[in-house]
Amino acid sequence: MDILKAAQEVQDYVVECRRHLHRYPEVSDKEYKTIAYIMEQLEKLGVEHYEIENGGILAFIEGSKPGKTILLRADVDALPMQEDSHNDKYPKVVVSENPGVAHSCGHDSHTAMLLGATKILNDNRELIEGKVIICFERGEEGTGNIYYIMKHIQENNIHIDGCWGQHGHANLPVGTMGLLPGGIYAGVVGWDVIIKGKGGHGSRPWQAVNPIDCAAAIVTNLNTLRMRKVSPYERVTFTTCKLYAGTKGNIIPDYCELGGTCRFYDADLAGSPMKEAIRIVVESTAEAYGCVATFTTLSGPSRGILNDPTCYKISLEAIGAIIGNDKTVEFEPKMGGESFSTFAAYYPSMFGCLGVQDEEKGFTAQLHNPKFEANEESFPVGVASTVAYALAFLRYKEPIPFTPFEGDIDAYMEASGSKRK
Repeated sequence: MDILKAAQEVQDYVVECRRHLHRYPEVSDKEYKTIAYIMEQLEKLGVEHYEIENGGILAFIEGSKPGKTILLRADVDALPMQEDSHNDKYPKVVVSENPGVAHSCGHDSHTAMLLGATKILNDNRELIEGKVIICFERGEEGTGNIYYIMKHIQENNIHIDGCWGQHGHANLPVGTMGLLPGGIYAGVVGWDVIIKGKGGHGSRPWQAVNPIDCAAAIVTNLNTLRMRKVSPYERVTFTTCKLYAGTKGNIIPDYCELGGTCRFYDADLAGSPMKEAIRIVVESTAEAYGCVATFTTLSGPSRGILNDPTCYKISLEAIGAIIGNDKTVEFEPKMGGESFSTFAAYYPSMFGCLGVQDEEKGFTAQLHNPKFEANEESFPVGVASTVAYALAFLRYKEPIPFTPFEGDIDAYMEASGSKRK
């Protein structure tokens, strides 16, 4: 089978699915019509499937020969934001019809491309050495619905040998697939804290305990943690993203609120030390300023996506053979979080980044931006890469060295501080 040609032949179907999903987006944990639409498509394709309550959909394609099992995943939820009708240059081909909700992270395209790959694989079962599981995941944007998928997989002893996922990348040119070994998306420590002081008049600061002074000291101290607590060879970013205090320029408030995140790739060498240091710095600085610090959130360290080295080699060879070795590119790893990291903790996995950038046509806006638009010209590469990797992984006969997370999904959630709804 000419995989790239097959992907080009299903392009109209993929575009149709993507535009429907984009027109009717639904936010995390509310993807009821989205799930119904995907199940309708799977029914039309003749693919066995069922819904996991709160989690999403699993579908199954049995190959003509026995072998391993690979899971292919796409996320389906949209974001609570108002979409712009234009990308960075031109009107978009389709815009959300649900006010205040938009597929500004490209999950509509991920789902559509996986439906296209499902069609190709189902039509070519004779090439499949083993089994393909198709997973459509709800709540990737923060409600943690992957918990219900993993719970179902573990409780029903569904065997999986490896996983594949992909995400659109606004900094890679259209027609390319970004592939990297090791860390590709980051783990996260999230924190929110209330600093309680004593309010008063701006003319008499000595009669008050100003929580803003305390907050300023906390931010300064936190910004030095990265160099003092973590090796310079570890990738770490730290950002204070929220500061709320006061109502008027001459009133010292009773309290203020702070919040932010720390991002990293190694939870043990960076995530855990930073989490504990954040707690100590906030509480001790507050005490020194005569304030009381109460954390409303101190989560994590969640895990990042670590691409398995063997899976990376499989992907590089298989995808390069389909789209051209010059189109498989390296790139700077992302510091954002991705729930696919849960799959990567349990199974040897590969996560690719699909190039969607085209400056001439205005496809330059970043993810989570009202102007972001999925570049439909990238879809054949995404579909072909998914099919090529799935078939190559199932053909690969050598053992893949891998140490999975030892506990069940409940233990994983507790250890990683991951959220579920």
